[in-house]
Amino acid sequence: MQKKIEMSKFQSLIVSDINNLTLDSVEINFDISNTSNFDFVPGQYITIKHEINGEDIRRAYSICSAPSEGLSIGVKRVEGGKMSTFLVNRLNIGDTLEVMPPSGNFIYNEAKKHVVAICAGSGITPIFSMIKSIDLNTKFSLLYGNRSENSVMFYPELKDIQESDTKDLDIHWFFSKEKVSSSIYGRIDKNNLQQLLNTFNSLKDADDFYICGPGDLIDNVKELLLLNKVNESKIHFERFTAAEKTDNDSNNNEDIMSNVTVCVDGDDFEFTLSSKGQYILDAAMEHGADVPYSCKGAVCCTCKGKVMEGKVTMDANYSLSEDEVSQGYILGCQARPASPNVVVDFDEM
Repeated sequence: MQKKIEMSKFQSLIVSDINNLTLDSVEINFDISNTSNFDFVPGQYITIKHEINGEDIRRAYSICSAPSEGLSIGVKRVEGGKMSTFLVNRLNIGDTLEVMPPSGNFIYNEAKKHVVAICAGSGITPIFSMIKSIDLNTKFSLLYGNRSENSVMFYPELKDIQESDTKDLDIHWFFSKEKVSSSIYGRIDKNNLQQLLNTFNSLKDADDFYICGPGDLIDNVKELLLLNKVNESKIHFERFTAAEKTDNDSNNNEDIMSNVTVCVDGDDFEFTLSSKGQYILDAAMEHGADVPYSCKGAVCCTCKGKVMEGKVTMDANYSLSEDEVSQGYILGCQARPASPNVVVDFDEM
């Protein structure tokens, strides 16, 4: 097993450039010439930590650059978003941010012959990294939804790639608030998507499908693809937001007091925790463990750990694969103990 110790540490990176994409989004470029551990695969993300108004804020942002271009992210300002507002409105070239090395399972497979990506808004960010990495042996079909033309991130760049002879990129534009020539008027909903699939039958036969954006978009698109006989193993997705939590069955189970041991950076932290109490991540942090985390919403996978002894339950999981769960991996931000003794190693990858 590869250790996670170095990869879980934040590193100071200097902002080398900032490009305005739309009125509320930017592309941020980092200088990684003097750092290590920042190799990535298209589709992955980084976690940024910064103190804003005295509060330690952490957020994950998808990488939009190709591996050969260095490290860049696309950020769209979210209403009420502390980090996104800071990055879009207040960040300057030359500033330093604390950045965790790339991670994530939303990984592009370059060996596929036909790839379909379906996204909306800032969901284009990891997809743009994939598009930049395609070669002439791969056909890439992009279904991209926005409100209007002036809200599209990377709009000129996408059009240039589409019109170039170096990549086989086909784009189906969706605009919900503006009628645009040669585009679909409306959201990427089941009705519009089904009509598109009926018109372009080859889309159903693609080798891989990548979906990125809000949870409802992902759920609706996945459901429709399955109804169109697309094999579930071909469908990959990255959620930008977590679904609303509902009451889980663990509330009805017996309350178990568990002796929990958390391993982080080679150190062990021991504490007692109720199966109806805090999440393992929060309890471990209260006991001095520097456990890596970002979203705390089961989306980013930054707090991934492995259960070495005992059992745990998770309230939600939007990022670990079924195979990873079967191997004992958990999300610390969603995990509670479910046996008298539990050992979780956050250094295991």
